Amino acid sequence: RPLSAGEPLRAADLRARQWFAAGDTVRISAVGAGWRIHGEGQALNPGLEGLTVRVRTESGRVVSGLAAGERTVERPL
Repeated sequence: RPLSAGEPLRAADLRARQWFAAGDTVRISAVGAGWRIHGEGQALNPGLEGLTVRVRTESGRVVSGLAAGERTVERPL
């Protein structure tokens, strides 16, 4: 909707940033205390900033993580 100068934004006026689409190849980062491991997989749903996304790894396993950046999924361990 059009906004006038000084008009407050409502939550409904905002959309989450989409970092990648379903089917895109993404980098998976498993993160622990003092270490990080990387791999690749295929996104099974769109990666909206800060939301959980499912990814199929190269071995066929499906894992979940947070959409954290451009074609990047973080999986805290």
